[in-house]
Amino acid sequence: AQKIDQHGIEDEVQYQANKAVPHLLRLVERAAFHGVRAAGSAAAPRSMGGLSTFISDNTLDAGGAIAKADVDNLMEEIIMDGGFPDLLVMNPRVANDLRSLLDSSSFVRVSQKENKLGLDAIERVMTQYGELELVMDRWCPSDTAYILESGKVGFYELREFEVNQLARSGDSLKGEVIGEFSLLVANDKAHGMITGITT
Repeated sequence: AQKIDQHGIEDEVQYQANKAVPHLLRLVERAAFHGVRAAGSAAAPRSMGGLSTFISDNTLDAGGAIAKADVDNLMEEIIMDGGFPDLLVMNPRVANDLRSLLDSSSFVRVSQKENKLGLDAIERVMTQYGELELVMDRWCPSDTAYILESGKVGFYELREFEVNQLARSGDSLKGEVIGEFSLLVANDKAHGMITGITT
């Protein structure tokens, strides 16, 4: 495959390596929610902790379907602790439940002239303590939502993705795509977590 001329592919090895990167990035994204911190050893890999590893101070148990009051109450605790959160991260199913609080007969009026049923998608959530941008992530657990201060959370890149050639054996080229990343969460009190959500 490396020697045969292929339409749109100049280098088969590089093409295959590039295909691996989106999958690896999805694993990094998933680790932000499900990662388990491990120092590792010569025999065991290192791994980064997820958001729940770092957020321990401001937590709230919804004990059922998410409600606007859950967001408001957690925002109050974070603000009183000195944080200024601007992101509300949740599973799309939970976001749909949050939207359904508004998309009801109490808010929606449809006349014969209108050709759209329902409200626009929620992009921001207003609270007494500030505005939150709604971020949906399929890897976020459906029973948890996070309120985050974007300036104090993010990924750290130790080594960007690169292709390393491995020793040849037989008539084939071998390689591996390597990258090292970690999750940084500064100031535990600037963030919060709503748990016990049911959808």
